[in-house]
Amino acid sequence: MKKYIFWLSVSVSVLTGTALVYFFFVPAFAGKIIISPVIDLGIFTIRWYGLMIALAVLTGFLVARKYAWKFGIDARQLTDFAFWLVIVSGIGARLYFVIFEFNYFVRNPLEIVEIWHGGISIYGAVISGFVFAFFYARRKAYSSWQLMDLTALSLPLAQAVGRFGNFFNQEAFGLPTNLPWKMFVGRNNRPLEFVDADFFHPTFLYEAIWNVIVFFVLLKLVGRHKSGVLAFAYLMSYSLGRFFIEGIRLDSALIMGFRSDQVIALIIFLFAGFMIYRLSRTPQQ
Repeated sequence: MKKYIFWLSVSVSVLTGTALVYFFFVPAFAGKIIISPVIDLGIFTIRWYGLMIALAVLTGFLVARKYAWKFGIDARQLTDFAFWLVIVSGIGARLYFVIFEFNYFVRNPLEIVEIWHGGISIYGAVISGFVFAFFYARRKAYSSWQLMDLTALSLPLAQAVGRFGNFFNQEAFGLPTNLPWKMFVGRNNRPLEFVDADFFHPTFLYEAIWNVIVFFVLLKLVGRHKSGVLAFAYLMSYSLGRFFIEGIRLDSALIMGFRSDQVIALIIFLFAGFMIYRLSRTPQQ
């Protein structure tokens, strides 16, 4: 019975996803329909961006619950951790963005809390989230490395879902292109230097696809290496993709002429590689 329900759920999900792609995303990418970033329900409104972030959090939580046992962690203990992780990561994601857009926010300080307009950084969320996980586990029955590994496995699919918030806000896109998968961007959302271009690289989609690939790679690595390796494998693999995708984005913050997230991606990639090497040479306790 459970097997029947599982395959029924999979079938419904595949059919729903196919319908959304054909009737929703394809016309939107082609510029045939314009999707409002706000869902107006009369009494109140919901922003697609916020909805996608909420779905991303739920996705990460469900992945963590499903695979917690593989890391020696009771899934029932995850609710408290997940609650605080979302708060800490959310604050970290926003602070990271604000720091690298300091000149703008120092002139518009009230906009710092307006995260529903976009403007959160995954690197800020990841860094603050891993630091929190490391210290959270210090007094638990499992190690910090075990919790960080589980956190790493739960992140990629969540990131893939969350990236579609950029689609609804028409942000985080790349250079103009005429490739078949080009994405239409409304005139008001185009950079001034490309205001006459209609179609751009959907870099948010590139990153979403990369994150799905990263998830399945990490899933193959579960249980095959020492605790901690999976967390740094995630950091390495994600940063590798982000480094190249960032190179064609049009909204990158710059530091002395360099794209800040490319610099951070390179630093994290090298650091994670060093940590994997170090962990591999450390005797298993």
